[in-house]
Parts: sequence; C-alpha cells; structure tokens
Amino acid sequence: MEEWRLLDPGPMPAWKQMALDKVVIEARALDQVPNTLRFMEFSPHTALVGYHQAVDLEIDRDQAQRLDVDINRRITGGGAIYMDERQLGWELCVKFDEDKRIRPEELYPKLAEVVIESLRSWGIKAQFRPVNDVEIEGRKISGTGGSDYHGAVIYQGTLLLDFNVEIMLRVLKLPIEKLTDKVVNSFQQRLITMREILGYIPAMDDVKGSVGEALTRVFGVKLTASGLTSSEEQAWDAISPSYRDPQWIDLRKVPQSNQNYPAHSLTYKAKGGLLRILLQTDIDQKHIKKIFITGDFFVYPERAVLDLEAALKDAPLRGQELSEILEAHYRQGYNYIGVGVSDWLQALASVCETNQEGSL
Repeated sequence: MEEWRLLDPGPMPAWKQMALDKVVIEARALDQVPNTLRFMEFSPHTALVGYHQAVDLEIDRDQAQRLDVDINRRITGGGAIYMDERQLGWELCVKFDEDKRIRPEELYPKLAEVVIESLRSWGIKAQFRPVNDVEIEGRKISGTGGSDYHGAVIYQGTLLLDFNVEIMLRVLKLPIEKLTDKVVNSFQQRLITMREILGYIPAMDDVKGSVGEALTRVFGVKLTASGLTSSEEQAWDAISPSYRDPQWIDLRKVPQSNQNYPAHSLTYKAKGGLLRILLQTDIDQKHIKKIFITGDFFVYPERAVLDLEAALKDAPLRGQELSEILEAHYRQGYNYIGVGVSDWLQALASVCETNQEGSL
C-alpha cells in the first residue's frame, strides 16, 4: 500500500503558511517527498486573496487593521477568503505517475470526496458542487481549489467548524453596500458550519482525524504522521520572510488611472468563476491600451494571467482579432479551469460594442 505523509505543524501566521505551501509543493514536484496531506490553522485570523487578485479590490485594509486581521496572498488562484481559528484548512500536494495523471477538472471531484467522506463519518451528508465547493442542501461548508505545479498538483480546501460572518463581511469587499442584519442573515444562509449541524463545535483534532481517515479510504493509501525534511526546513527558513513582504502581498496592483484613456470595469461569471477586468481603451485607435485581469478563477501555470495581459495589450477592439489572440494564448497550454475563449470574448463584449461597430 502506498504511503502518504501527514504534516500538522499547528497554528501559525499566514505568511508562514504561504511559504510552507511553496516549500512542500516544490519538494513534491521534485520527488523529494511523498504525496502529502497538510493541515493549516491560521493564527491570527487572516484575509487571503488569490494569486491573481489585487488586495485593494478585495479587502478593506482599514477594517482589517482595526480588527487585527492579517492580509496575505495565496500561491494558488481563486477568490478572497477569510480564515479564522474556527476553520480547518487542509492541503494536498500530490504527484501521480504519468499513466495515472488526469486533468485537474477531473481530479477535483475526487479530491473533494475527502471532505465528503470526512463529513459522512460525522453523520453529515454533503455533495460536490462544481467547480470547487462542497455543500449541504445548497449551503457551502467547504471551498476547494488548486493548480498544477510542474507536474504536481497543489489542492487546498477549508472546512467550517464555526465561522464569524460579521468579521468576514467587514473585511472582504463583497458586493454589498452596508452591513445590516438582513445582509448577515443572507450570508449565513449561504454557508453552513459543523456547529450548526451538530449543535456543538467539534474538537479540531477530531476533525483532522476524520479527514485523514477519509483520505486513506478515498485514495486507498496509508497515511503516516511526519515532519518536514531537513531540506524543507532550510528552504522554509530561507523564503519565509519574503512572504510577509509588501512586495508579495501587493504583487498585483490596480493600474493607475490615465485621464487620456477611458477606464472600464468589467465582470463576467463563467462556469469556472468570476472574471474581473480593468482596462483602459484608446477610443481614436479603437484598441486596448492597458488591461488588468483579476477575479475568482483557477489557472495554471501561475504566469498565465500575466501572459494574457501582455497578449491583449494594444489589441484591436474587434471580435475576430481578439478571438485569434485568445485562441493562440490557449494553444500555448494554459489551463483555465472552466473558463474558455468565449468567456473572455463575452467579458469584453460591452467595450467592443461601445468602440467598434459590428464587433462580437
């Protein structure tokens, strides 16, 4: 029976968690360590943006500071999330033999089955909701997602033992105008916690145990508790400071406005998540002057979004030309989970209609 490693380093700040993400997935990609399940507990509580997101678009910095909420950036995509001490984060760093590899969109439901099996052991019936959630009767109890990393896959998730909706609403810039009882109740109805179902908050160690046991059943492997290797420890110590540096936290910044070029803010909901596009256009020449792509979606490799921005810079605002650029981008092997060329064209359609007759 194949043996997988279990890491449980305990509560720690977000910057140390993010650095450890990088260390473990790199070690697995290089075949230096076995497939690994790692538990993540955040202390202090933290607001995390996805790799491609800009903090200022997703998080209220003033509120975060006022509430002592850390801010950091994940090495994976997806949307902004709030993690407090009453949530369990978990992460799989896995690499399969070439003949057993499957695409992430096919792998994700199986990985989500770990959460579903864990909840079943508590008498809780849950199901996978594409693209990356686990729900109970339409209410979310776990968000998941991941990306490819040089042949390995890093897949992360959360499990809500309990949850402070009020703090989440104050810190994350969600599409609401003000915090009211009605808004709080609305978000509470979209989420569900183990406390609400069971009537009590289960012990964190017991939940970890159920997740570990579920993983052994889903993948048919043996899970062995272990620590980091000495090379992982050294790498972690070396890179950790960079993950608390503003250069990492604000890796993606909103472009400065330019009064000479009209600015547009576009959003589009694709199957794989929310696309958010900020762009400046040159009306006279009818082309894109600058484009900034963010949102709640998953893509690998991580440079894909930057390459797409570069490809679309100075592109004509005409459907045929945009389609050709996007198709060429996708042919380079970038894998956008649940987001296709047609989604980008639809996201840009309103600008093209404004600036180019008969476009799209």
